[in-house]
Amino acid sequence: MVAASNPPAATESDLEEFADLVYALRHRVSSSRPGNHASRSPGSYGRFAGLDRLSGNSDLRRLDLRASIADPFASVWVRRYLQAASGVVHVVVDLSGSMGFRGSVARHAVAATLAGGLTRAAIRSGDRASVRAATGDRSDAFVMEPTRRASAPSEVAMALAAIAPAGSGLSALRECCSQLSTTPGLVFLISDFAAAVDAIRPVLDALVMHDVRAVVVGDPEAEVPAARFGLAHLDDLEDRRGGVAFLRPSLLRRWRERRREHGRALSSLFAETGCPVIPVTGQIDLEQITETLIAGQATL
Repeated sequence: MVAASNPPAATESDLEEFADLVYALRHRVSSSRPGNHASRSPGSYGRFAGLDRLSGNSDLRRLDLRASIADPFASVWVRRYLQAASGVVHVVVDLSGSMGFRGSVARHAVAATLAGGLTRAAIRSGDRASVRAATGDRSDAFVMEPTRRASAPSEVAMALAAIAPAGSGLSALRECCSQLSTTPGLVFLISDFAAAVDAIRPVLDALVMHDVRAVVVGDPEAEVPAARFGLAHLDDLEDRRGGVAFLRPSLLRRWRERRREHGRALSSLFAETGCPVIPVTGQIDLEQITETLIAGQATL
């Protein structure tokens, strides 16, 4: 495990691969702008929502002739629709110290590419996208307010690639999450979630008003040392302090068991808070991400 220098920003072609990513909000949005999500907004087309008696503000083009003829009291009925509407997609990125380490991949590079790509997917779908990033000690390491600007995805990828992950703990990330608008939206929370479960819970609590998807950036090489016998130099993923350990089979077994326990506890927390998981292990696999978004859940 080695500390990584700032990675190169994702290219335009890298981000364009995310353009057709499909996602949906689990709640109804309130927006007058047409889009792809179920809403509470009446419209002249969309999802059928029942019948209303003809009134002064009814749309006669939606006259339901069958219901009107069948009405024994000669009432005239018009169809009522709820039009699909656009929403807001928030991308929140953890850039604490553990996100700056490299195993088989650079977590920092993966996170920056995911943030830019998800921004591209949101804007291409007609939604507004906002992006926030927090280091271990700064809740405002990067802030982009909701926008549909076409250049935003590239700006996000370049800006996040230029921020060096630093600091420990998730208090700044929790503060970053609490600064989001209280209007319900979709939140992609990108992190390695390597911290203790008790430290992760307040972060999810700060997003209770939103539909949250936890994007878990994983890399086995950065969490469990290679199976070998002898002295090994190991670095702490958060504070980057190094140390020497004598690796032996019993220690590796305990290490791996603790990682499995952490994974089980994390899965339990996500299930308890109703937060679907999107695992990204190693390189970004858009087919797997799409399948997970459609299925609504995955296992760690």
